[in-house]
Amino acid sequence: MSLRTQDLLDAVHWVADDQDGLITAAQLDELGVPRSTLSRRIRTGGQWRRLLPGTYLVADGPVTIVHRERAALLFAGQHAALTGASGLRRWSLENLPAPPASADVHTLIPSTRHRKSAGFAIVERTQRMPQTRPIQGVSVAPVDRCLIDAARRITDRRSTRAMLLEAVQREMVTIDALERELRHTQRRGTALARDTLEEARAGVRSPPEAELRQLALVGGLPLIWWNPTLWTPDDDFFAMPDGVVVESMAVIEMQSRKYHDGDDTFGATLERSARLGRRGLLVTHVVPGNMRRDPGATLRAIAETHREALSRPRPDLILRDSCGVRPSRDVSTG
Repeated sequence: MSLRTQDLLDAVHWVADDQDGLITAAQLDELGVPRSTLSRRIRTGGQWRRLLPGTYLVADGPVTIVHRERAALLFAGQHAALTGASGLRRWSLENLPAPPASADVHTLIPSTRHRKSAGFAIVERTQRMPQTRPIQGVSVAPVDRCLIDAARRITDRRSTRAMLLEAVQREMVTIDALERELRHTQRRGTALARDTLEEARAGVRSPPEAELRQLALVGGLPLIWWNPTLWTPDDDFFAMPDGVVVESMAVIEMQSRKYHDGDDTFGATLERSARLGRRGLLVTHVVPGNMRRDPGATLRAIAETHREALSRPRPDLILRDSCGVRPSRDVSTG
């Protein structure tokens, strides 16, 4: 290898090292790398790999998620930013709509630029280019924009719920911010997101709770508040059950490890149920898998607990909804 060739390759790696091991054809041209050198190195079995048009990986090892995201940004060009599920991965959301290793990488570019999607890179031109934030060295759209951009491409209700409700539950974003973003985006593909935000407004914080809420509405159960709070007469916080039938104060607890934060929260749920029982509250335990297999049995169990609770003295506790509002006098329907 000639000294000039070695100098060129050193320059290539110097640029690529700041780009997660990637470089573009334009950058190679600027460095003066001959096209023959590029062709030789991307041949089958060569040392470089073409990930997208004009975008090459010059690092050793397998192609990673980071390589794919960086390649998509380089391909999209100046001022590009990650959004959708790709951006949410950088924001550390757990419930992504598809495995990141195989999912397309969604990017935004200003509408004044022209670039079409190719390969695994989705390039979306927008007149509302958001204020981006650098995360681990790449530009990422805000959480609310990422969530709505991802939701527009999801056709599965359970995935939409898991993604949006996790973000709300973890306080990564507010419902107000998501609704503002929805007002400014195209309506096409947003029906599931709008439904999920309605559920979140009702206090729901997990997909199983959303499924049970829908089941209760269809099944004609009395008004249920989701994730309300219970307070003592002295205005001391007592508990936050998953659901409460307002008329009778019968409690509903979802028994699901997956949608409770932390390893010990599931145990805390069981302990809380015991505390509720000692205070005179009747509890229906709902296992999501059982609810899906036999929704009628779940409805009957809640209805039976509600009727039994009505036959007992009302517990000496104050109920407030997820916004801190106490129930009105007429709570039999709603």
